[in-house]
Amino acid sequence: MDPDAFLHQEAIDCHAEVRLADLPDDERTGALELVPGARSIIVLAKEIPVQVYSLPAKVRTGRMFEIAGNVDMVARRLAGCLNAEDIRSAPVPLILPIRIAGGRVQGLIRLKKIAAWGGLETIGDNSLLISPRFGTRLALGGVVTALDAGRTAAPLAKDLCGSCGRCTRACPGGAIAPDGVDAFRCRNITSYIPPSLGPVAKWLLNRQLLQTIAAPVAERIARHATMRCSLCVTVCPCFENGEKPQ
Repeated sequence: MDPDAFLHQEAIDCHAEVRLADLPDDERTGALELVPGARSIIVLAKEIPVQVYSLPAKVRTGRMFEIAGNVDMVARRLAGCLNAEDIRSAPVPLILPIRIAGGRVQGLIRLKKIAAWGGLETIGDNSLLISPRFGTRLALGGVVTALDAGRTAAPLAKDLCGSCGRCTRACPGGAIAPDGVDAFRCRNITSYIPPSLGPVAKWLLNRQLLQTIAAPVAERIARHATMRCSLCVTVCPCFENGEKPQ
């Protein structure tokens, strides 16, 4: 099948097909754990409209999960179509599994890194993707597949982050630092998991068996949670588009 045509038909705003052979070694591991013999990762993205960020917190969260869920369903359908053609494929889980590396929470398959490697966007100081067209407003999904992308990916030549420091100064929990973002200092997490329980939560999240057990429940819980802060997105000069501030 033709993934490009499929994703266009599904109204996906942008996507990248990245060969595993083009990725650094540490980015291949999770993909090969999900699909042994995988040859590429297809990252798909859909815009979160600007007006969503002005909605009340609970309504805003629901709308964001609706968009993310739509991307996830498209990824599942794409994987299903590829499997039907005997091309082994699997969608990247929406929430779990994850891993803890250097004390930071990361996805087992870091779609943001792979999307940046594939030329969709660059990654800002707030760890968010910045797209030339959609700014910091993209919801991602992914499919790991044995299908060869057939072309070599190339990151964007231009760094779209102005490194102005606005996101760092605006973050109420001080979660954004030069060495990355600490999810357990983010207000969206600390509203539910007190900082004192952060080490315990990290230990639990680093246990693969517990993640497997918790995965079905975690997504349901997340869909009913409320994202209380979006400042790292909205204060960015690239919020509406990816033009680097002058």
